[in-house]
Amino acid sequence: IADKLTGQIYADLDYRYHIRLRTNGQDLKCEELIYEKHSLKSDREGGRKLILEGALDFGRKGVQLKVRHKFWAPAEEPYFEERIVLRNCGELPCYIEDIEFGFRKRLCPVHGHLENGLDKFRLVAVPYRKQVDGREHDYSMTDILKGRFQNSDWMNDETVLGQRLVDRHKLRSEGWAWTDGRKGLLIIKYNNEMIEYSMIRRDRYKGQECMLFGGASFALYKEPRPASLLEPEEEVAFGVTRYHFFEGGWKTAYYIFREFMDEKGHGLPEDYDPPVNWNVLFDIGWHHSDREKLFRYYTLESLYYEARKAKNLGCELLYLDPGWEVCEGTTLWDEERLGKVEDLVKVLREKYGLELGYRTIGRVYRDEFPHEWYIQRSKEKADYTRPVRADGRPIGFWEPCTQCEAWWQEKLKRILAITEKGIRFMMFDEFDWRGPCHSPSHGHPVPSTPDGHVRAVYKLIEEVRRRCPDLLVEAHDPVWPWGPRYVPTYYRQGFSEGAYQENWGFEFMWEPLKDLLSGRALVLYYYNLAYNIPLYLHITMEGDNDNCLAFWWYASTVRHLGIGGKKGLRSDRENEARFRAYKKAMREYMRLKAFYVRGEFYGIDELVHVHTLRDRGQAVLNAFNLTEEPREILLSFELEEIGLEGAREVKVRGAEWEKKGSQLTLRLKIPPMSPLLVEIETA
Repeated sequence: IADKLTGQIYADLDYRYHIRLRTNGQDLKCEELIYEKHSLKSDREGGRKLILEGALDFGRKGVQLKVRHKFWAPAEEPYFEERIVLRNCGELPCYIEDIEFGFRKRLCPVHGHLENGLDKFRLVAVPYRKQVDGREHDYSMTDILKGRFQNSDWMNDETVLGQRLVDRHKLRSEGWAWTDGRKGLLIIKYNNEMIEYSMIRRDRYKGQECMLFGGASFALYKEPRPASLLEPEEEVAFGVTRYHFFEGGWKTAYYIFREFMDEKGHGLPEDYDPPVNWNVLFDIGWHHSDREKLFRYYTLESLYYEARKAKNLGCELLYLDPGWEVCEGTTLWDEERLGKVEDLVKVLREKYGLELGYRTIGRVYRDEFPHEWYIQRSKEKADYTRPVRADGRPIGFWEPCTQCEAWWQEKLKRILAITEKGIRFMMFDEFDWRGPCHSPSHGHPVPSTPDGHVRAVYKLIEEVRRRCPDLLVEAHDPVWPWGPRYVPTYYRQGFSEGAYQENWGFEFMWEPLKDLLSGRALVLYYYNLAYNIPLYLHITMEGDNDNCLAFWWYASTVRHLGIGGKKGLRSDRENEARFRAYKKAMREYMRLKAFYVRGEFYGIDELVHVHTLRDRGQAVLNAFNLTEEPREILLSFELEEIGLEGAREVKVRGAEWEKKGSQLTLRLKIPPMSPLLVEIETA
């Protein structure tokens, strides 16, 4: 791979075709593709399409895989795309243990020194240069050469089987920006049908240390899982890899990545306008299905009290986290405590001007369903019992198999019994993968897989949205819900019929300011550089300061915002001063809401964000001081950098400013531990 404009070479050794498999009791592997034929054609627009076909010969009769390798380069565009189809043309089923297809770049030809010029290049993960665990995924070529890298992973509790990662010695991301700051190659993997990532691997080839990239390779718990078994005459089509040449640094690559995802249907509709939620959890409390406490604290009267606070603050929806059910996970509305759901919807709308939303989960915190619907943890059928932790205690919930058709239908019926009564917003949480199920009666392959679990959860959401098309849905990651993501950020998301619309804003709801100060919440900055897919997150004002620093950070990085916590979970009295500060902040937020929910996000740096509405020729800038001392920042940028190119006149409110040509200079004076809001208007 070479960029003809710059002369930079990104791949310079033979392409790797490696597969290791099991079949008929034998372990086999193949390291090269035997050429059969190729074709090179032009399309109507002048693009070029190369198709290479070959065979992987394992030296055993009845075992043969064939590869159809496609490359397409459109005319007048700075990218090309790669697609790979693998087909079993043999007589035996093939259990694929490992696959590594990819381009090779020589890193170290001799004496341990990097190839000329590579010392200036870095490999930056897209979209998570910084992850929710605080780890930074920005690597020098020496880091790659020496193996100084590690993925951001998440582990469920020890009772969950099937958590072995196959990519501990590889790097995993949705995309990679490979750049020296002036030029680069953006590598994007996209597959909306299977869970697949763009993998970076070290390789040694003909005595030389190499970096392997692109192509196809297993990740996580052996994803894409459908590629792990090929029956005779079956084939698997891996997702497209786009290789996009660009000028600039990693941030330029992020914006290109965002445009790509918009084109794939993961952008924002023009009418996107989510309600600001008020989460009752932070003041009513989480009572973990304790019936006595629920009847004492989680009552209709307490919900109306929360509704008054929500209306007073300027919120638009009352959101019910745990507590509305007879027991968590049953998806049974507690009419004995709360009356009929349709009556609550009516009162909230007519008396408080609020809509209603709620959370549903996959686990269940009592023995609710027939035991045949739960996960069968071994091949030997036995009555379901909750698995026991290392401390000798059973887990506190029961584990339905999401791929059990009977459970799935019952869950759908119970959700619709509530949601069809006028619900505006739903959260799907606690659907985490609880390990493989061996029940032959559920309708899934035995054992079940994370891939099948993910499909079952999204199928449930899609059916709910099909029945309730005006419903807004946030879906936690169905495998790793509360940390780094398991499924790609874009996977099965969209605003078309059936798809869920919003991702979870990680788990910054409990300590929003601490998470910002620790650097963990900086992941939201990088997310917004790379995606227009909206996040949903609710925060507690108890975890903020009176300057509303956390409020404005999450308002700037989360398109669908939720608030709560006038009292908070750690206090026994309401904080009137904090509530007044939030009320003032909310007035400003609601006045500028269109910028935050639909504006184009631009990052000057991690602590200076711009939200632009091009059709208005206006932008809002948010800056943040995370220190105990006042900060003064002199900031200069081209108006084009924030989507306001071509402006003749500029007006700025909230900062000293100067315009010279197309360059705008701002002097930002930010008090300690405070946000700053600046409005920019052009003509």
